[in-house]
Amino acid sequence: MILKTLNSLAKIYADRELDDRFIQNEGCMLQNEAFSFQVAFKLEENSDPAKAAFGFSVDIPEELKPYTKVKAIDYVPCDYTLYPRCLGLSDHPEQGLFPDILRSIPPVFWASTNSWRGVYITIDAQNACLKPGIYTIKTIFKYKGEYTKEFRIEVLDAMLPPQSIPVTNWFHTDCLCNYYHVEFDSKEYWRITENFAKTAVHYGINMLLMPIFTPPLDTAVGAERRTIQLIDVFKDGDTYTFDFKKLRKWVKMCKRVGVKYYEVSHLFTQWGCKYAPKVMATENGEYKRIFGWETNGHGEEYLDFLSQLLPVLIAELKKLGIFKKCYFHVSDEPTGEMKEDYGICSKFLREFISSDRIIDALSDISFYKEGLISCPVVGLDHVHTFVEEKVPTIWGYYCCGHDMTSNRFLALPAGQNRMLGLQLYKFNIKGFLQWGYNFYNSHLSLEEIDPYATSTAGGWVPGGDAYIVYPGADGNAVVSIRLEVFREALQDMRALEALESKFAAKVGKRKAHKAVIAALGLEDMTFLKFNNDGKYLVELREKINRLLVE
Repeated sequence: MILKTLNSLAKIYADRELDDRFIQNEGCMLQNEAFSFQVAFKLEENSDPAKAAFGFSVDIPEELKPYTKVKAIDYVPCDYTLYPRCLGLSDHPEQGLFPDILRSIPPVFWASTNSWRGVYITIDAQNACLKPGIYTIKTIFKYKGEYTKEFRIEVLDAMLPPQSIPVTNWFHTDCLCNYYHVEFDSKEYWRITENFAKTAVHYGINMLLMPIFTPPLDTAVGAERRTIQLIDVFKDGDTYTFDFKKLRKWVKMCKRVGVKYYEVSHLFTQWGCKYAPKVMATENGEYKRIFGWETNGHGEEYLDFLSQLLPVLIAELKKLGIFKKCYFHVSDEPTGEMKEDYGICSKFLREFISSDRIIDALSDISFYKEGLISCPVVGLDHVHTFVEEKVPTIWGYYCCGHDMTSNRFLALPAGQNRMLGLQLYKFNIKGFLQWGYNFYNSHLSLEEIDPYATSTAGGWVPGGDAYIVYPGADGNAVVSIRLEVFREALQDMRALEALESKFAAKVGKRKAHKAVIAALGLEDMTFLKFNNDGKYLVELREKINRLLVE
């Protein structure tokens, strides 16, 4: 049997040879972070038989046992890898099976002569404080003898600071209802939702989309997504009253799992504010839709509804102690031709909420220059325009349209996912958004999809864009390799912030940021010019760690 230990950014493809540049037998970590490596295995080419079951175990030091997770790497099909313009970035541009799913170790493990498989090992000490020292983890494979592979990890005497920025990946609980066949607000709905929210927070997604009404996102005009509405509305003529019982339950759940920030779902439809989101209400004893695609988003009737809702909603959020941690949306991804509609709705919302609490994904800087938004969430390929204009508060986001920037598509090298932390730090980005934590629908939600069968939302987007966790059979989120790497990127950002604090003691606070950039040779890095090589990024992080403990 052939064994190789690899860093966390290697890709173990079933139809590719391993890239030996990713071989790593030792590493270092801080006392309160997660560190991962991989062990790849296959039978010798002349082995008989060509495929065989084998025994597998891991010898873990006692100090690390409570924090070490061992998972089997499994594959997801991808029928649409990347847009043609970025195929050159890919380490596997052809359609096929991509390593992503991290499953529990199966009762029977198989190896073959013609393909590599792997296990993913994580020391997840982010909620701990490991004792500094050197530890050895040994993997043991038994097949016609015993084969072992050791990995030495040094825990350094340094700690990561808390995550400093909000990070959101949109949480679609209607998709959980669809997949698990449960009803909104049922006991099972709340159990499964909390499980998925807990996983999100554990991986650095500390801001959760809060569906006060069914989020008007990725929905075909005239169609509906399943109703997910945390505010109960009662209509009596032109007067509305509201029950916040479900909203309180949501906030209580969020506090329980450690959510730090709340993202109130969009108050107007996606791509331009023309219509109202779906709002269900009880009127004369009948539960029905009172607003939707038929409703002018900036018409008198809907704005009157919002003018009655917003004061009492804000009062409730203050009562719950979270208002200062809440962000609000007007509309997602408006473009220049939608500016007039957006301007009307933005101006209305700012009568109730200060502009620094309103965020929207948009990349046209004229929205900022004309005072329509003060906290833009900018596509990574447009961030530099906002930086050059010295916009004080910039958030960033990526989706399928940002394929030449950092992203986490299955067919991109894992380094393209990991490098995000360096970029967020260098350009002082104040928050990050991605649209698909668990979007298990097709284009415009016209049908449901099985995320284990299609990673492309039915062929619509490059594989991996629509979700970063899988639905487990027990109602828990099954973590992907891409989520593990995304967390590593956020940890890199925190490590750089720790290094800046250390440099500040030597060169002063004002000079520390530039000193860090210079010490690491990142002066030329931008969101469009970068080194996504996984070996380089892992070695750079080790350099950061060593500087922290010098």
